[in-house]
Amino acid sequence: MDKKKAVKLATASAVAASAFVAANPHASQAATDVATVVSQAKAQMKQAYYTYSHTVTETGKLPNISDVVSAYNKAKQAYKNAVAVVNKAGGAKKDAYLADLQATYETYVFKANPKSGEARAATYIDAYNYAVKLDKMRRDLDGAIKAKDLKKAGDLYHKISYELKTRTVILDRVYGQSTRDLLRSQFKAEAQKLRDSLVYDITVSMKASEVQDAVKAGNLDKAKAALDQVNQYVSKVTDAFKAELQKAAQDANAAYEAALPPKVESVKALNAKTIEIKFNKAIDAATVIDNKGTSDTSDDVVKSTAITLAPIDSQGSVSTVKAWLSDDKKTLKLVAGGNEFFTKRFVVDIKNVKTLDGKDVPSYTTTIDATDSVRPSVLSSSYADNGLTLKVKFSEPLVSVGTVKLYDGTTEISVSPKFTAGDDEMTINLASSSVPVNKDLTLKIFGAVDYNGNVINPNPAELTVKKTTVDTTKPVVQSIEAVNTKTVKVTFSEKLSGNPTIRIGGQPASVSVDSTGLVYTATLASALSEGVYAVEVNGYQDLAGNPGDPYTKVVQLKDDKTAPKFVSSQVVKIDGVEHLVLTFDEEVTTGSNIKVVQRNDKYIDENNVLKNVDIDLTTTSDNFKLYLPTDGKSKSVALNISSLPKGTYTVTLPNDLVSDLAGNAYAERKQITFVRGSDSLTTKPALDASFDGNGVKAEAENNNELVFAFTQNLDASALNLSNFNINGLTVTKAVFDGDTKRIRVTLAPGANTWTGTHVITISNIKNTSGLVMDTVTVNEFMKENVAPTFTATLTSADVIRVDFSEPVANKTINSQLSSSNFTVKVDGNVVNVAGVYEDSAANHTVANSKGYKTVYLKLNNPVTDLSKPITLSATGIVDVDQVGSITDANKVGNEVSDAVVNVAK
Repeated sequence: MDKKKAVKLATASAVAASAFVAANPHASQAATDVATVVSQAKAQMKQAYYTYSHTVTETGKLPNISDVVSAYNKAKQAYKNAVAVVNKAGGAKKDAYLADLQATYETYVFKANPKSGEARAATYIDAYNYAVKLDKMRRDLDGAIKAKDLKKAGDLYHKISYELKTRTVILDRVYGQSTRDLLRSQFKAEAQKLRDSLVYDITVSMKASEVQDAVKAGNLDKAKAALDQVNQYVSKVTDAFKAELQKAAQDANAAYEAALPPKVESVKALNAKTIEIKFNKAIDAATVIDNKGTSDTSDDVVKSTAITLAPIDSQGSVSTVKAWLSDDKKTLKLVAGGNEFFTKRFVVDIKNVKTLDGKDVPSYTTTIDATDSVRPSVLSSSYADNGLTLKVKFSEPLVSVGTVKLYDGTTEISVSPKFTAGDDEMTINLASSSVPVNKDLTLKIFGAVDYNGNVINPNPAELTVKKTTVDTTKPVVQSIEAVNTKTVKVTFSEKLSGNPTIRIGGQPASVSVDSTGLVYTATLASALSEGVYAVEVNGYQDLAGNPGDPYTKVVQLKDDKTAPKFVSSQVVKIDGVEHLVLTFDEEVTTGSNIKVVQRNDKYIDENNVLKNVDIDLTTTSDNFKLYLPTDGKSKSVALNISSLPKGTYTVTLPNDLVSDLAGNAYAERKQITFVRGSDSLTTKPALDASFDGNGVKAEAENNNELVFAFTQNLDASALNLSNFNINGLTVTKAVFDGDTKRIRVTLAPGANTWTGTHVITISNIKNTSGLVMDTVTVNEFMKENVAPTFTATLTSADVIRVDFSEPVANKTINSQLSSSNFTVKVDGNVVNVAGVYEDSAANHTVANSKGYKTVYLKLNNPVTDLSKPITLSATGIVDVDQVGSITDANKVGNEVSDAVVNVAK
């Protein structure tokens, strides 16, 4: 008999036998043999296990859980009934039967805290029910993914992770290797597989939130650690949440960068022509680049107030340093102009740089070595103009490309490379018929050299090039358009190798080409009268050298009688100064002596108060120019508005403000509104020498204070007490005095103990544009600021002696000390002072214009009770520099201490 049949027969017999016990628990002991009952109950209990194990063995599938539960319940009932039969029958085998039943029950059905192999049915049912619960979570997670619900997916991810880590051990307790494996593969493995598919998604989500929280808490180290993981894993997230998590990553990076204090990250020489400065935040180009106001950025140079390069190895300095800022405004490249180059070591000093949001980049100084021993190389090659122009890119700017030769095998083909010293690219025209088509050619570059004399590597450098296009088509004139009585536009079918010759009405015209390389503008020196004229075009050829045929067309030239129309306005800073930029619908010229703002015009100041402007703003050749002109032409003009006070202006653009190139004057009188802010200063602040001779004034009436005057408005950091070193004296306060060009500084009382010339050093003062003054030292005569003190002694019943720490006098020198300068109290009650005397006998009153160290106070009434306290205070008394006869010149000016002293008895 085969194994499957034996299993089935045993199962069927057990079921039949146990059915009797389950159905007839109270059958008579005589009719039912106890041994048979026990045997049948054991068979039923084993059946609870076989119900799942045999199904898995035979089918490779898990059984219906209801079948297992049913068999389990029958087994429990069979055990209960059999125990009852055994207990009722008693006898010598009772204990053995009960032990046998319990052992079978605990092995196959149930046992509290079972060991491996015990309680097989109960363990399986528990494991299966748990597996179903786990699978429900898996299906919910799958639904959240499909619904793109990241929050729900995250919650379920963590729940499943917890289950997998702490609860799935229940599957391992199931008896039977094949059953355990099937439960694991069908439920645990699937749940783990789906969970694991989101590990990068959930990590990025959690860490992005962690970045935001850490930034808010000010813990940038923690934020950086979390951000590193965000950036490491965001490229690995699933498609379901890619867009959301990429946005979260961008926001996390932005939050971290926004929280970082700005700084210079690195400075290095890339080669002999280029120095690269990297910032960790986008910087304001206006603070580092001197924009010359043209559309051509090649004339922009670095601002000397922001970055200086000081040679330290006896090499010459670089006079012209051009500057370019990257698109993200975090990388600044400095390029030596013309034939100049960097060599040896330079001290790079960076200061006065601001970020786009107006924050100061801390000053930074470093030394770089521009010594370049790296040989240049060819980086890449590419084609332009339909494959007729070869572009060769080098690893760095070169002073010369040396000798360039093109070979077809061993046959040299003459070429003329186009290259300008200082460039890192050359171009070669392949259009010539001498260059074969669709054939591999060899380009050799011999002796190309950089600015430090390094020769190209390898030398010669070789690359394979191929001309894939043959051009035998002549260029033709496609159209001629009359613009006005002095200008026409000629459009060609393809790019030309140079400017064509164009004559209008027989007169030669100047020619310029637009950015497409196809449209040429021909302009006469002076306008013709209206009429029909012939336009002649000749002397032109395409890039392949194909000559174009001479071309003539008659056009009707008409005066341009359409005035320019206003398009837009904006306020921009040019070299730190605000300008009103006006844009029109055509190229214009500027009008002179035109009043744009009149003194009676109104504006709303920064406090929202309507005011008269009180000044005229009239155009001149200095304050009104073309904005970003190309070839001297532009549709925009820039008006310097720095003379206007801050506020909001609504003005009507006057007639004749601009004219088009045909001389038609603007006449729309459009009304515009603009806001005048503040200019960015481009020079450093300094002490205003016109103020008291050196910019510093010790106050004559208050020895505790000095006033510092500056040439420019200052920012709040100017009030930092450490900016003022006044002979090392303690400074307690600094405030702006009247405006932000003057600072009133207060010394600590008693800090200055001597009168004379003091050395004062002022440093780190910034103007409103963040430019820092040069440290300056001045000498200033200052009087000591120690307040005089006094003691008092009762020398007779009606006389008090007052001794001062230094000579004193009435605050008004030509007035004598009097009873009004002193207050005497006996037991808290004021007593009258009859007079102030020079002697203890009170015979000689004190005099005016005289300094004293000791005076005597005569009381109106004598003291009668020495047990009562006597106090004295003084006011209106100042120190002087000597005893005896004095004038105002002897006045030091420190008022006597306002302390109340006890009179000694």
